[in-house]
Amino acid sequence: MSEYKTYDIWCEGYAATGERSGATYFGAAKGHSFKEACDKFMAKDRESHYYDPAKLTYWACRLFDNETDARKAFG
Repeated sequence: MSEYKTYDIWCEGYAATGERSGATYFGAAKGHSFKEACDKFMAKDRESHYYDPAKLTYWACRLFDNETDARKAFG
């Protein structure tokens, strides 16, 4: 099994229905994988129903383990 480590969780930005936002840092969580860390992090979030663990998205925005990749997708 992979090493247990801390992952940063970033969400890509979006532009929809007149709203716009750049990449957002959600926080950090521990797991054997980025997916496991996201699952644990979102389980503590009261709005976790917006999280899709199969696609690793939040409100249809992709999640990343670093700021650079999150910003590449959409500022």
